[in-house]
Amino acid sequence: MNDPILLKRFSSIMEAELAKNLLESQNINCIIKNAGLKFVGDLGDGYGADLFVLEKNIEKAKKILEQKESK
Repeated sequence: MNDPILLKRFSSIMEAELAKNLLESQNINCIIKNAGLKFVGDLGDGYGADLFVLEKNIEKAKKILEQKESK
């Protein structure tokens, strides 16, 4: 229940940092991993980052990001 799990893979480090700041403003701790690694595949070829949250916060974090994206 307290293990960090992947919330979202971002195509840019800046997007991941913005999401991290938003979630942390809502008291959800986040970790960015793989920042600057080249991702190949469904996001195309680019440099991005993975955003992880604790499993217990995953649903709340998803809702916050969904609300942000719908605006």
